[in-house]
Amino acid sequence: MKNSYPSLKNCTYLNTAYCGIFSDSMVEWRIKTDQLYSENADYFKSIQAVEMEKHAQQQVSKLMNASLSETFLATSCSAGLQAFLFKIPKHYNFLLLKDDYPSITDMVVDHQFNYTEIPLQKDVEEAVLSELRNKNFEVFLFSAVQYNSGLLFDMDFLKTIKKEFPDIIILVDGTQFIANVHFDFNKSVVDGIFVSGYKWLLAGHGNGFMCLKESLLSRLKLSSKDIINLLDRGHRAPLAMGSLGFAIEELLSYGLERVFENNRSLGQYLFNALNKRALLEEFVALRKEHSSIFTLIIGKDIFDFLIKNSIRCVQRGLGVRVSLHFYNTKEDVDYLLKTLDQALK
Repeated sequence: MKNSYPSLKNCTYLNTAYCGIFSDSMVEWRIKTDQLYSENADYFKSIQAVEMEKHAQQQVSKLMNASLSETFLATSCSAGLQAFLFKIPKHYNFLLLKDDYPSITDMVVDHQFNYTEIPLQKDVEEAVLSELRNKNFEVFLFSAVQYNSGLLFDMDFLKTIKKEFPDIIILVDGTQFIANVHFDFNKSVVDGIFVSGYKWLLAGHGNGFMCLKESLLSRLKLSSKDIINLLDRGHRAPLAMGSLGFAIEELLSYGLERVFENNRSLGQYLFNALNKRALLEEFVALRKEHSSIFTLIIGKDIFDFLIKNSIRCVQRGLGVRVSLHFYNTKEDVDYLLKTLDQALK
């Protein structure tokens, strides 16, 4: 597997949560596609690019188990969410998670919605339910996996929320979630999910998508065409959209259950090791389930030591964030732990 990804050859890559990588086959496809553009120009735009977008939409639909009429391409998670929020009534109250991805809060503020934030904590799901009981909210908007701490919101708990508050609109930033953890849009109670393709989907920059339940569109008196028109204000890059379709098709060929199981088991292995070393935030350490994203409570000197030892990671929040995907191995994790132990002596 590592031989198929050039970025993995000369380092221990633990930075997918910051930026996904390209396979050799993706690079070859993009070169061939750019060659087609150079040869065909207007024909490429009017015919081949349209076909690539159709293919991307079909692959997203398969990945998410969403109907084509519920699947929409966007240039990024943020672009899709920003556009969609224009269709939310201005009097709706939003419930958010504190310290969530900054653009989520920024967009809610920019659109002048009233909102309340719940601090991240050990039992954050129960805290959300409690707040919903205390105050009227129309929308719960949050990231399924928190970009800083890696906290994985219990998506099954959303059924409990929806059962008690059937009218709540649940909108999810799935950028750090989709292709990392199993998710079935059709079977979920999520009303809308917004995703960028450049992280766990390994699709490069400039692409993303959103899935919106038909029931949500009906409630807001919107059609699929309305959403398409909302997203088509400006050009999308054909190469980027085609890359999304190619990347998802390649990911599906690996077997999603294998991908998810590797991420889960390797993430649990690292979670236990970091917990033993007391390198996690307390509320994270007390969680029963976690994602494969971790922020280590360490300083810049140790971050520099990790980089010096060819471990790719990034400074985030209170420390240094590492993340695991299906191409990572137990040997990668052991090397990280060994290097950390050396630095912490």
